[in-house]
Amino acid sequence: VSASYLTPDGVIPALSHVNLTLRPGTVTALVGPSGSGKSTLATMLARFRDPDSGVVRIGGVDLKDLAQDDLYRLVSFVLQDPYMQRRSIRDVITLARPDATDDQVCEAARAAHILDDIDALPKGFDTVLGEDTDFSGGQKQRLSIARAVLADAPILVLDEATAATDPDCEAEIQQALAALARGRTVLAIGHHAESVAGADVICVMEGGCIVACGSSEELADQPYWARLSAGRAMEGVTQ
Repeated sequence: VSASYLTPDGVIPALSHVNLTLRPGTVTALVGPSGSGKSTLATMLARFRDPDSGVVRIGGVDLKDLAQDDLYRLVSFVLQDPYMQRRSIRDVITLARPDATDDQVCEAARAAHILDDIDALPKGFDTVLGEDTDFSGGQKQRLSIARAVLADAPILVLDEATAATDPDCEAEIQQALAALARGRTVLAIGHHAESVAGADVICVMEGGCIVACGSSEELADQPYWARLSAGRAMEGVTQ
């Protein structure tokens, strides 16, 4: 796939002839500097945008040939800064499964370590975000995980959800994410080496291209991965 963005300064390439296959039941991690194309590539699986050229397929089927409801039964996502529309907590969690029972919604919230926070609210699951209460970033991330748990989709797009969260809820989010990812095909955006070192395949992206792929051990001499592993990679440097 290839893709570009139109800006006031002209067309900016985002991806250039990227080829990637996710094997079922494995974790594939994307790492690289800010602006290297990680998010653009990963969120194409959820059709946040389509490629300018090339095709994204699931099981050989072009995503453009899938109805939106069918796509979101196959793909769920947990992003670092999840957008929450002004709606009830129940509606946020049941976005992909509006027919879910109250028990199923509660179980999803419990799995995401957010049920206690919801039960503490006067209106519980009927609380409207942005109107009755404002959740913290960590709470929104856990709501996003609850939504993905309930959706039970076989493919998960995961932007490292603890990268910008408070330390006091980081462990809970990590536990919820680990349980969510188990047995699924995962495409993860990594910002820290320790969070993706155990991935089946780590892909290093630079300038909209995948420049190296392999396990953590196989990438030991790859310059970016070596810096990331040593804690010296500069995520803020744009390619």
